[in-house]
Amino acid sequence: MNFAAEIEGVFTKEEIESFLKDEQQFYIEYAEENWLDRYFKIKAMSQKTHVPSITSVISDTPGGSNLNNSKTEQFALKSVQASEWLDTLLYAVESLAPAEQKLIELKYMKKRNDGSRYCDEVIYPQLFIGKTRYYELKKEALEMLGRKLYGLFSERGFS
Repeated sequence: MNFAAEIEGVFTKEEIESFLKDEQQFYIEYAEENWLDRYFKIKAMSQKTHVPSITSVISDTPGGSNLNNSKTEQFALKSVQASEWLDTLLYAVESLAPAEQKLIELKYMKKRNDGSRYCDEVIYPQLFIGKTRYYELKKEALEMLGRKLYGLFSERGFS
């Protein structure tokens, strides 16, 4: 108990609030920039079935470290990595509270017919909440998702 009392004297209330706000913003940006903004591109990569052209190469010189890495293998590995990335994101989204999960899916994982994302004004009525609560929930959902993905990312050893 004495330790906690000493720590409270080190930082002002404003410094603690500023630190927490910066931390929250970090996780929000991490979720959006590193995961949600890339969702459709990675999803397309994971579903691609096109196989690159295969050509044989005969050489008199010994191959380097890339001797066993064909274009086909590289393509297959990229598709598998994209699928693993998607699984990681979907696992994190599914672990959110139901309202947060629905918000993330509607805002970031669905597109309109013209290919653009739905705007906030279209989404919050679908969640049966007001505008103010929607923006609070959105911030909470993105922060929680960022925290979960940041932890999963380091636990699974992705780089």
